[in-house]
Amino acid sequence: MKKFKQEVYSVFGRIYIPEELMGKRNLILHISDTPSAIYPAIRGLLRKLKPQVILHTGDLCDHIKLENNENLMGEFLHDVVKLIRIMEFSSAEEIHITMGNHDKYRALQPLVKKSTLHEMDAVLDFGEYSYHLSHYYEDVEADPKDFNLYGHNLEDKTEKRRTRWYLNGVEGIHVIEKDTGKVHILRYPWGTNDYRYRRRKRGL
Repeated sequence: MKKFKQEVYSVFGRIYIPEELMGKRNLILHISDTPSAIYPAIRGLLRKLKPQVILHTGDLCDHIKLENNENLMGEFLHDVVKLIRIMEFSSAEEIHITMGNHDKYRALQPLVKKSTLHEMDAVLDFGEYSYHLSHYYEDVEADPKDFNLYGHNLEDKTEKRRTRWYLNGVEGIHVIEKDTGKVHILRYPWGTNDYRYRRRKRGL
C-alpha cells in the first residue's frame, strides 16, 4: 500500500510522506539537484514534514545548466530565489547548502538570510551522528562519516555499508531521524529527471 501511495502521489506531482513520519520531531531532510518544476512539491513537503534541518547538496536550479552557459544567470537568479524563500520560510532551524556545478556561490550570498552556504563540501554534526555533505560522491567517499550525502548524478547509488549511509539525493529524498539515525527514502514527483534534463516543459 505504501509503495502504491508513493506512485500515485508522484504521478500527481506530489511527495508522499509515510504516516510514521507525521508529527515526528528532530527530522533532517536531504534533497539535491532540484528543478523549479518540483518547487511546489518541496513547499508542500516542508509544510507537512516540518524538518528541523534541511540539507541541500547542490544544483538548486537543476533545470538551468549554468556551468554550460553563464548567460543564463538572470534566469538562474529569478528561479533560485523562489527555492531559497521556500526553504527559509519553512520551520527549519538550520539550512545548509553545498554548491553544485551549476550554482554560483558569490551570486547566492546576497540572497540568503537564514541559510548557510558551503562553497565546497562540509562536515556537520547533528546529535550523535556526523554528516559529510558534498555535491560530489568522490568528496564524501574520501572522508566518510556516519551519513554521506551527495548528488550530481545517478552513478553512485544510495546504500548502507556496515554502519555508514551513502545517500544520493538525485535518486531520492531522504528523511533522517536525528535521534535514532533511521533513514526514510521518499520519491520525487514523476518526471523530475526529465525536468532536470529539460526533456519536459513546465505546464505540460
